[in-house]
Order: sequence, then structure tokens, then C-alpha cells
Amino acid sequence: MRIYTLSAMLVASLTAPLYAVAAPPPSNGAACRLTQLTSLDLQVQMNGRVLVPVTIQGTLGYMYLNLGSAFSSLSKQAAARLALLTTEIAQGLDITVGKNRVQQYASVADMKLGAVQLRDEHFLVDPLSHDPSYESGEVSGALGIDRLWSMDLELDLGQKKLNLYSPDHCPGQGVYWAAEYHVVPLRRDGLGDFYFPMELDGKKIEATFGTANPLTTLSTDVTRRVFGFDKGSSDIESVTDASGKVTAQYRAMKLTASGLSLSDERVLLTDPPAGHCRLEVKGEATIGYTGCLYRYPLELGSNVLAKLHVYLATKENLMYYTVK
Repeated sequence: MRIYTLSAMLVASLTAPLYAVAAPPPSNGAACRLTQLTSLDLQVQMNGRVLVPVTIQGTLGYMYLNLGSAFSSLSKQAAARLALLTTEIAQGLDITVGKNRVQQYASVADMKLGAVQLRDEHFLVDPLSHDPSYESGEVSGALGIDRLWSMDLELDLGQKKLNLYSPDHCPGQGVYWAAEYHVVPLRRDGLGDFYFPMELDGKKIEATFGTANPLTTLSTDVTRRVFGFDKGSSDIESVTDASGKVTAQYRAMKLTASGLSLSDERVLLTDPPAGHCRLEVKGEATIGYTGCLYRYPLELGSNVLAKLHVYLATKENLMYYTVK
């Protein structure tokens, strides 16, 4: 997982993509009809990370699907392999991955997500391109929500499907697969990342998708303040490697939202975000961070998302879903 932080905003071309597709737009008489733009077959690596097929400059490959990231990125290896034009980012724009500053962005003249064509896109060049899949060339980077938000998204991770739709349809048209469904409001932060309220053991917490993570994660500053436990508590499950080092710590918890109730889900405990992030109780008694962007206490990993069938209606700012 890559955590990008910014002290200044990027140019609009990095955050406002447009899409084009060969199919003609619906006629006025079919304005309410749901129009599918493309359907993508996802793959899941052994470590649980989700891959989405992409074609960059005519070369077919994969990118990690990271819907919880406001920015898409390419590895240094992919930028070199595809002979992409790279541009130095101005010194006044401090974009970092952890403590490492992002120094370049790469320009992509032509990119395809199935039948959807993206032109003249710009991607951050990941300064930490040590991933074995980057080295082998299997994966070119990470696809964030910035390249997708101009379309509606249907995610069925259990069936390994990502379908993209035109957002121009009547409200509530997205859930074609079920007569009954549930709805949660979506909000967006200053970088364009989306989040929504979710209850964890009865407490409302700001949450987002963690498709880059096999497990759902929760920051320990929230566990201490809200639930009264941390990594050192007696009921925490620890995983220890052969050398005796603790590599991960979990707790079984109950996640609930409108129509959703999942008991005894394993939640991975993570360190609090560095910097100026502060926990506060916001509207409707929902706990979240202030003083920073793109950080949410709870990220729903693949273990939970695989149990949901989700439709993100980007114009409506609503998430529709059913539980499997």
C-alpha cells in the first residue's frame, strides 16, 4: 500500500481525467437506461492484492486496483520500459510516499481500460518501485480512483469483476442484479478520495475501500480512544514469524452499516498516521481525521469487499450494495 501526502495541489490534469468509448451515447428516449462502457476481469495475487488489466501505449499488462487512493501511479520500471515522457515535479509541490518525495510524473498518450480509452493522462512515478511485480514487469503501477471517478463503478470482487458505466442515467438504476439493496452516502475529500460512514462494534467511523489490502485495517489511535484496546491488549491475536518477530496483530470485530452486519471479521491493527492528523468526532457522531487529507481510520480490505456487490454512483454520490 502506498500513502501519498501533499502539501500543495497538483495541476488539474493530474486529477480530472476524461474518458472516451466507441459506443454512442444513449438517445433522449433511453436517458434512464444504464449504459455499460466496459467489463474487466480482475485477478487476485497470492498475497491478496487485486490486479486490473490495462493497455498502456499499446502494451497489455496489469495495474494494482487501489480504489482507496486518490492518485494513480506508475513504477519507475514501467515508465522506462514503455519509454514514457517524464517531467520533474516543481519543488513547491511536496508529494511524498512515506518519507520519500515523488519527483516525477509520467505522461501517457493512450491508455485503455477494456473498451474505455483514456488520453493524455499523467501518473505519479512511484519512488519506491521495489515491488517484485514491478521488477518482473507483470504490474506497471497502481490504478487509483482519480482515473475512474468520471464513470460509475460496479465492483464484484467475489466474482473478480469490475464493470464501468456511464454516470448519465436516472437515480437508483445501478443495482440491476437485485430487487432489494442498501444505500450509503459517499463523501469526497479535497484530493478527490471517497469515504463513507460505517459502524465498528457499534461506533461510527469514517471508512474507505482498501482494495490494495487483503485484510480490513484499523488505526490504533482509534482503538485506544474509542474501544479501549491497542496492540498490547490481552485479546489481540498476534502472528509471529520463524525468528520470533511479531509481524501482524488482529482483533475480531463486528462491522455494520445499512443492511450489513458482519461478525467476527479479522481487523488488522495499523499504526496511526504521522503528521498533523487529529481524531475528532464529526457530524452524526462519526469519528474521523482532521488536519490531513487522504487518511481514514478504517479501510475495508478484500476480506470484507469479497462479501459485497457494490455500485458506486459517482454523480449521485451514493454507494449501493448487496450482501452475499
